[in-house]
Amino acid sequence: MKTLVLNVIFVLLLVWKYNYSFDANTPMKSQMGTQNMSQDLLPKQRFERIMAETLVDQTYKEDFALGSKIKKNSLYNTKVDDTSAYSDELKALCTKISTIWKESVEDMEKEYNEKTQQVEKSWRENIWNNKWAKYLEHVHNTIQKKLNDLGNTPHDTEVNIAFMLSYVVKVFEMFIEEVIEDAKTLGKM
Repeated sequence: MKTLVLNVIFVLLLVWKYNYSFDANTPMKSQMGTQNMSQDLLPKQRFERIMAETLVDQTYKEDFALGSKIKKNSLYNTKVDDTSAYSDELKALCTKISTIWKESVEDMEKEYNEKTQQVEKSWRENIWNNKWAKYLEHVHNTIQKKLNDLGNTPHDTEVNIAFMLSYVVKVFEMFIEEVIEDAKTLGKM
């Protein structure tokens, strides 16, 4: 019974201390609030900011580089020693893989747009950005990790990455089939 009374008192103190609502649709009652902004503007600005943030960062379109940091996984943020026996070969491999990757991504985008052109535009762009782009970012980070792994020879690294790229192409074919099937099922065509 004692703990119940203490819990009720604690909750009442919290409510008394924090008696302001911080919902986006109601004004804040603090000096740092938004008194000069109309309430109609707040939700609109919030969603515009969110939309702008989602379109800015497409890391899967970046080049691969030795010693570069992987955004999502700080475990592999290592500096590459330029005195490595394979440094020139690895730099050439990074350039080669970057070119192949960019061409592959461009081809995927073209094929996706061609095969899904009868699908509702906003829906297909949403699927690309929320599903496939995230997968490409994951693969990009994995390839970057493989390139920065100095435990393998450049030849072994190239073979591993070539296997990954061929797998991505096969997964992409299945992805397009699923998108078209889902579009038909949901009536987005």
